[in-house]
Amino acid sequence: MEAYKERMVKEYWELHERAVKLGIMLENWANGELDFEPTCPYDLLQSQLCAMDIYLNILKRRAEIENIDLGVFDKRETK
Repeated sequence: MEAYKERMVKEYWELHERAVKLGIMLENWANGELDFEPTCPYDLLQSQLCAMDIYLNILKRRAEIENIDLGVFDKRETK
């Protein structure tokens, strides 16, 4: 796979992982289940998650257009 395609796959899966973690944190916050007090307002973090989701969808669409198989990212490949 060409280097730029590999970078795009890596970027997609790293962003996906961060978005999932932020979504879980926001869900736990909404349920009163956090073990810490966030310094950022909930609404700001919710906006960040929305922006991440939009970017993920852009990357998915671009991958479709450029025939890039996002597949399942193997983190071991980058170490």
